[in-house]
Amino acid sequence: MKKSILLWFVPALLFGVSFYLAGHFLEKGKSASLDGDLGADQIEGRQAVASVQERGGKYVPTVFIHGWKGGERSFRTMLDRLSHRFDGPEKAMVVRIDPDGKVMISGRIRDQAMPLVQVIFMENHASMQRQGTWLRHAFSILKNREGIARMNVVSHSMGGKAFTYYLESIENPNHYPVTEKYVAIAAPFDWIDGPLDDSAYTIDQLKTKSVLYQNRGRIQKDLNVLAIAGVMKNHKDGDGVVSIRGAFFGKYFFDPASYAEKIVYGPEAQHSRLHENPEVDKLVAQFLWGIQPKG
Repeated sequence: MKKSILLWFVPALLFGVSFYLAGHFLEKGKSASLDGDLGADQIEGRQAVASVQERGGKYVPTVFIHGWKGGERSFRTMLDRLSHRFDGPEKAMVVRIDPDGKVMISGRIRDQAMPLVQVIFMENHASMQRQGTWLRHAFSILKNREGIARMNVVSHSMGGKAFTYYLESIENPNHYPVTEKYVAIAAPFDWIDGPLDDSAYTIDQLKTKSVLYQNRGRIQKDLNVLAIAGVMKNHKDGDGVVSIRGAFFGKYFFDPASYAEKIVYGPEAQHSRLHENPEVDKLVAQFLWGIQPKG
């Protein structure tokens, strides 16, 4: 009798411990590996937690993705300005992704009217393909563990290429949040392999060489896109790093019916200062939420 009770009790105890650990695996300060049990190919059939909207959120969360050599400071001040100068936006969550693809989440979306989510690549100079893969894993976690069923995205520079690669690499859209609106700030969409001078290429040559252009058919057709470019002195030089042609080369990827372009002029339109520019703040706030600065 004692032996049979023991045989029943031990498996039950192990199951209870496993269930407890699984439920707490991604709480604040915890992480998920790219090779862990939340891979996009392993979550099919898993019931997602209640979505942010079901929990009472008014607007979809907006995710901010920095560019090469960026980090926490890249969008931190922009998020602060949006929170202080507009009614509604509020920073809610930070998602850090380490070089092994592990995702660490701090903060949580609760009752913020317009929650802001900052993504930080701890290896900030990886290829478009690697960053796109990291985003795919991170967004699967945001969908299935954080209840983010829909989102907006704002990117700067190479973050725009990484996000576009992510859009083109999705195999099962049900695993990820639906992207409703996307703002690409100074994205070098015409760069082939990196920050090279591609001005010698014709548009047709760039289309032939561009991985993003070749796979553009995988991007959802109903995505609303705003591309923002900077011009410091003249259109040829653009923001000093990305040309007008580069920032607007996305017109060949996205559906023309839901694609728009804006140019910001002046010294503050320099590439690394565009996400510090109040005019860019207003363009982003108007496009995403239809709001103007307070006062």
